[in-house]
Amino acid sequence: METLIKIIAEPQKESWRCKFILETPLSIKGSYFFRDKKETINSKLAELIFQIEGVVELFIAPTLIIVTMKDPTDWRLYGKNFGVAIREAIASGVPLISEEMIKKMPATTEIRKQVEKLIKEQINPSLASHGGYIELLDVRNNDIFIKMGGGCQGCSMSQATLKQGIEQTLRQEIPFLGSIYDTTDHAAGLNPYYNPEAS
Repeated sequence: METLIKIIAEPQKESWRCKFILETPLSIKGSYFFRDKKETINSKLAELIFQIEGVVELFIAPTLIIVTMKDPTDWRLYGKNFGVAIREAIASGVPLISEEMIKKMPATTEIRKQVEKLIKEQINPSLASHGGYIELLDVRNNDIFIKMGGGCQGCSMSQATLKQGIEQTLRQEIPFLGSIYDTTDHAAGLNPYYNPEAS
């Protein structure tokens, strides 16, 4: 009897988005971002998920899948559909990510070069008006690790800045980018979320 893969659904504050955490890692290297159905060709997992009505964006990493819907969604009803799609893709035995997409993935050095150029020429000049900046700390496969500084460190709007500004700019210019990790210690910033000494 086949062991059922454990998947935990975590609906996000934005009701149109949900994280699916996999107990057993997928057999893929790196992370992949799909912006529409056209990009899913020959990527079995993405193809099956995009067949579910309303899906507009998809992020796939070894132990994490993030689904973005067009409209606010009741994940108590929809969650099972995604679980079925994920398990079906894994059980199919065909590549979860297309070989063509994997071959197109640039080298880590090239990703670093493009991200640093974008930060220097577009992102930091925009953040400078608020006294902030970001820096690239590391690149692993196609995943990047950034750190916010100045007015962005600890700012209550930092996550909105990351999601709506920084991440959107990076993904628009560098579509093959994987995960974007914020390593900032926001509690130690100039405008911290909370003051440890006050608690």
